[in-house]
Order: sequence, then C-alpha cells, then structure tokens
Amino acid sequence: MNIAITIVAFFWALRILRNILSYAQLWYVKEYRLDRMLIHLRTDQGKRIFNPSFRRPPISPKSVVLVGVTFIAFSVFVYSFSAPIFLSLLITDLLLFPCMGFFVFILNMPTFMYHSLLISLAVSKLRSHGKMVCIGITGSYGKTSTKEYLATILEQSDTVLKTAASKNSPIAIAELVLHNLKPSHRIFIVEMGAYKEGEIAQMCRMVLPEIGIVTAINEQHQDLFGNIETTMKAKYELISSLSGKKIAIMNADNPYVFAMAEQAKKDGVDVWCYTKDVKKKFSFGHVFYIRNIHESVDKLRFTILYKKKSYDVSAPVIGAFQAQNITAAIAGSIAGGMEIIDAVEACNSLQSVPKMMQKLDGIHGSIYINDTFNNNPDAACAALEYLRIGEERKILVFQPMIELGSFSQVAHERVGKLAGEVCDEILLTNTNFRTPFLQGVKLSGGNARVFVLDSNKAQKFLRNYLHAGDMVLFKGKEAQSVITLLEEKSL
Repeated sequence: MNIAITIVAFFWALRILRNILSYAQLWYVKEYRLDRMLIHLRTDQGKRIFNPSFRRPPISPKSVVLVGVTFIAFSVFVYSFSAPIFLSLLITDLLLFPCMGFFVFILNMPTFMYHSLLISLAVSKLRSHGKMVCIGITGSYGKTSTKEYLATILEQSDTVLKTAASKNSPIAIAELVLHNLKPSHRIFIVEMGAYKEGEIAQMCRMVLPEIGIVTAINEQHQDLFGNIETTMKAKYELISSLSGKKIAIMNADNPYVFAMAEQAKKDGVDVWCYTKDVKKKFSFGHVFYIRNIHESVDKLRFTILYKKKSYDVSAPVIGAFQAQNITAAIAGSIAGGMEIIDAVEACNSLQSVPKMMQKLDGIHGSIYINDTFNNNPDAACAALEYLRIGEERKILVFQPMIELGSFSQVAHERVGKLAGEVCDEILLTNTNFRTPFLQGVKLSGGNARVFVLDSNKAQKFLRNYLHAGDMVLFKGKEAQSVITLLEEKSL
C-alpha cells in the first residue's frame, strides 16, 4: 500500500512540476501582464487552466527566477505542512496558478525599477548622439513588415538602426540603443506597439520621431483597448508627438487611419498617404497611388503613381496586400531623404520577413506558407486570398484569434467563411471561438472539412494527406509548433 501511495504521489508531483513550467511559459507569452492573462482565462483554453497543455518556458532571467521561486516555495510547503501527502499535493495543485500570479506581481516591482534605469540610460545616450532621423511605425498590423522593408531600402544609402523582430516596447528600444546604437547611425526606425493609451507616447518621448507611419487599425487587442476609438487615440500618439520634419505617412484605404490623417492635417502635420483607390483625390501633400497589382507564387509586381509619374515595383515577396506595406516603406524612404527611383530599385532586394508570408518547401513536394508571426482578421483574410493562386489542394492550420473583444464572434465567422471558400481542409489548433468559425465555414457553401487537432495530431494528418503542389497556410503562433514537428520528424 505504501508503495502505491509513493508512486501516485511521485506522478502527482511530476504533474505539478509540469504545470509550473507551463504556467511560466504562459506568463511569458502574456508578457507578465495581468490584463492579458485575465483575457486568456475567459477563453476555452483559459477555462482549462488547472490542466494546461505542456509548454516549456524560454530560458530567461525572469522565467528562471519564477520557476525557481515557485518550486522552492511549494517544496517547503509540502514538506512542512502537517497533513497527509495527498492533501498537501491537492492544495499545491489548486493554489499553484494563483500563487504564481502573486510571484509575478512581486517580481514585476524590481523589473520595473530595472527597466526604468535602462530607459533613462538609453535616453541619455540618444540625446548625446549626433544628428539622427527617427521614423516611428505603428498600427494594428503590418508594422513589422513595413519596418523591415523600410530598413532594407534605406540601408542602400545610409546607416540604419532598427528595432528587432516585433520588439516594440520601451524596454526593447532601450536595450537596442544601449547595445547597438553607434555614432555612425543616421536613421533610427522604431516599431511601436501598445496595449493601452500612453505606451506609444512614452516611446516617442524616448526617441523623438520626425516621421510617423500608421499602417492600419482594426479589431486587434480590443479586449485591452476597449474600443476602436481608444485604439485610434493610442496610435495617434505617434502622430501628435512628431517634431522636426513632422511627416505622417498614412494608409488612406483604412477608414480609421484616414480619419487620423484628416485630424493630423488639422493639427499642422505634413500628411502623406498611400492608396489603391486610383480615382480618389486627396488634399494631402504627397499621394502614392497603387495600381496594377500582380502576384505569383513567389513574386509581387505593381505600379506606383506619384507626382504624375509611374514607377514599376518588383519584389520577391508574396501576398497582394504587401503592396501597401512596400509602398509605405517607399514613402518613408523618400521622407527620409531618398530619391523614389532609388527606393523602387531597392525593392528588388526585399526579402520575406521570417514567419510572415514566408514560402517554404514542404513535405512530399507541398508548399508551406509560414505566417505564424501573428494573427488578426485582416491578416488572416489576406493570407487566405493568396492561397487562391494554388492549383492543387489548400489546407489551413489556424490558431483562433485572441483579444478581439466584442469583435471576436463576427471576426471568426468572417475568417471562417473565407477559409471555407478557399480551403479543402482546415485544422484548428484549439477550441477557442470554434462555434462562430464553424458557422462561417457553413455560410461559405464550400466543402472544407474542419478538425480541432493538437500539434502532434496535426502533423500526422498533414504527413499522411499532403502531396505535390498542395499549399498549407500556417496562421498564428500555435501553428508554428506544427511546422517544427513536421521539420523535426523529416530529418
């Protein structure tokens, strides 16, 4: 009997250790923010918080400390609590998640002080730097691609420093400045993300942008912002903070950004815009018209009409929607001092951003489209539209979208409807918002089958299903684990 108790207690303790690691990874993904964690707890995944899927946390100082403190605290509790071992383990199991939340709160205090110190040091370094033009980029989506394209173009003629990947917070900017800013840098491209008002304004006080690009506004992070109007106010902080050149480059095809552009003009900002509506006239100083968009499996071509002259653009990237991101980058390079003919020529050197509409060779001669970097309704629909060029079967591996607030139901129905029209098979990575997604698929009138599969089952399905020419779109961060398993088991 004692042996049986010991065995059960041992495996229960292993479960607790597994959950400690999984919770640490979840807090890392949610950036140790209580607001984002509370939103997660309202999803289907969050409702199973006491039995989470195993995820190994990254090795970082904060995650190591969090795991270590939690393990030590509960080890002391179990061995010092004068109660039967099963009762101690049960209490530990139930209190583990809320207690880790408390430890995160405690750890955030020294983290805040440390970050404040780094930000102060970075600002001092920036102020002592020679002349350097800062270009800020914000929006609900399209920020990172636009930033990477802009940096590639401007690097043809100047020394450029840019924020890495999607590191778009004050502390990320501070660390970049302290570690990478050199006296030779003359252009600083800063991606600016936010979950609430005031965060972009803080970054602007750090870097003092002269040029601002707003790519688009949509439902993303509405659980945090509350409504679209608040999102617009948060993003407009970039425009209201502009100094020097005071040039705002705005996506006139997005109604929310267009409203911001009109406000910016009233506020005395030099507004430039880009649009696919070639018939519309604007009262802004510079207008970049996008027309004749042609996409192939691995290349995008389109024409820009600017100041009554046409410029043919060719770039080795995929997705028709990329024409807007590239045009924003071209406009940004001109605002930064480059000639348009040179900027257009530099587009031949553009590359797909990793995990953003990145075309890869798949198993059995299939084609993977890795778009796992992020997920939102407009980006998902744009990626699905690209699949239409494929001649064989189309498969979607899709992580349901998060933090859309009151837009969650209609957004998943919209994406589901398009997926049903385009795809033959759809693999959902979790059950969040499955009902509205399935409703959309039903409304499409298509014959797509829909499955909810974990990463391992999804890769097994694809391994048995795919043949030459099939296209698989992987959308959302959870879909990346499916790609990883497919690659690992193909070695």
